[in-house]
Amino acid sequence: MKNYLLFKNLIIKFKEYIFIFLTATLFLLLTTEKIFSDDDVFTINNIEVSGKLDLKFSREKYLNRAFVSSFDMLMNKILVSRDLTKVKDIKLKKIKKLISSFQILNEDYSKDKYKINLKILYNEKEVKKILAEKNISFSQPENISVIFYPVLFIDDEIQNFNENYFYLQWDSIEIKNEIINFILPLEDVDDISKIVEMKNSIEELDISNFVDKYNLKDYVFALIDYQNENMNIYLNTNFNNKKTSKNLFYKVDDINNNLLLENILKDLKIKITEVWKEENLINLLMPLSIQVNFK
Repeated sequence: MKNYLLFKNLIIKFKEYIFIFLTATLFLLLTTEKIFSDDDVFTINNIEVSGKLDLKFSREKYLNRAFVSSFDMLMNKILVSRDLTKVKDIKLKKIKKLISSFQILNEDYSKDKYKINLKILYNEKEVKKILAEKNISFSQPENISVIFYPVLFIDDEIQNFNENYFYLQWDSIEIKNEIINFILPLEDVDDISKIVEMKNSIEELDISNFVDKYNLKDYVFALIDYQNENMNIYLNTNFNNKKTSKNLFYKVDDINNNLLLENILKDLKIKITEVWKEENLINLLMPLSIQVNFK
């Protein structure tokens, strides 16, 4: 009986050691996967700088430019616009301390021109530390796919998608660090009729009726109304079942001014991305506790 109890106790201890070993291995694998993953928010890919090859050429100068550029890209990725000015004073010396490692993807010396392309990995702990010191919340949003439904009225006349600038140019105009995959809808006569009917009470419009057919719950609906040199945009978003709405206003002297429309489109994309970032903000000053139980 004594030997049986001793054997049983050894089995229990052995199972505990196996559990601890497997748990540690799992954490190690997850950490390693994160370090080398290109999708990690703290990994900045394809930072490219270039310039002339001359007697004053300095490789370090170009590396420093890449570090500054990558830091700007990282901040644009994880901060909302209102907080970007708070990190403008961070100098190169401090940026270098935030970098864990970097990898030269390509380096080229040819035709009196130097070009270098890098992947830069930032130390997540150090970045969060400096943001906490400045009382800045950061956002770590996942990439998301949404239906983008732009409706354009010009002088109370709805425009078909084939003459709607925002529909035609939405995919061709890019912003920094795009994290939203916008899917444009097909034109539907019934949908258009319903929108025209509800234009003056757009807040009551059930937008899910338009987007459910695409098997996506997340959407961005933009009612763009141009009259008397003013463009008013009613923006309605649904991200992860959280709905928000806001009104945007732009002065447009000429509705055929494509350069002006391009700037408005870019700003609209940025503001939509800001909504998604806002919903993923993490307060670094708030303590986080994790409790794990096992039997």
